[in-house]
Amino acid sequence: MRYDSPLLPAVFRHREKRFSVLADIVTPEGPDEVWCHCPNPGRLLSCLETPGTPLFLSSLPFNPKNPEGYRFRTEQSEPLPGVRVGINPNRANGLARDLLSGEAPEFACGWVHAGSEVPYGKRSRVDHLYRDEKGRQVYVEVKSVTYREGDRALFPDAVSERAVRHLSELVDRIREGDRALLLFVVQRVDCRIVSPADLIHPAYGEELRKAVKNGLEVRAASFLPDAEGLHYRGEIPLAL
Repeated sequence: MRYDSPLLPAVFRHREKRFSVLADIVTPEGPDEVWCHCPNPGRLLSCLETPGTPLFLSSLPFNPKNPEGYRFRTEQSEPLPGVRVGINPNRANGLARDLLSGEAPEFACGWVHAGSEVPYGKRSRVDHLYRDEKGRQVYVEVKSVTYREGDRALFPDAVSERAVRHLSELVDRIREGDRALLLFVVQRVDCRIVSPADLIHPAYGEELRKAVKNGLEVRAASFLPDAEGLHYRGEIPLAL
């Protein structure tokens, strides 16, 4: 996935609200302090915690329906020298579709995309719906992973009852004879394994392990963020 236009360098200052970040953008006249839209509802642990962290922003077109008047959106951070993290979770769904619908990995060979944001369960929408080589429906739930501890990428980085509900509803689809895949999209390459963040949300780890026992398929894909976009680097193992 390539960005439509070059990202704008900035410096993180403060995160006051859940969906907004204060940053200094770099201009020829010097730093310019602006509020930016932050689409990530998590805590951004290990990727955007310390003032002075380099940020990379995309420009937003003027929208009269945008009450905040944001001109920029957070796309990447650089918490360690030379290590970029894709912190826009909305990119994960596109990365997943590109992966599964393009030169698909072996586990998804023959899959055909049948829709996105498809309603299912009581009040959920699955990120992508596929049909496999046997014609079975495959419900694909995508989770963007940015949190790192040691060599592990961890999900979630905040309590998420919604994520727990998704697991339960995916299991319901399996019981009806469909398939379900949970795809962790890891938007950083300094991790070698993916695990549930049990210390942050124990219930999620418990529900995930239960879902796997009931037939949920789980995979993790690593992507390298750079100045041009986000690039697939291969699957990485799971430790559940």
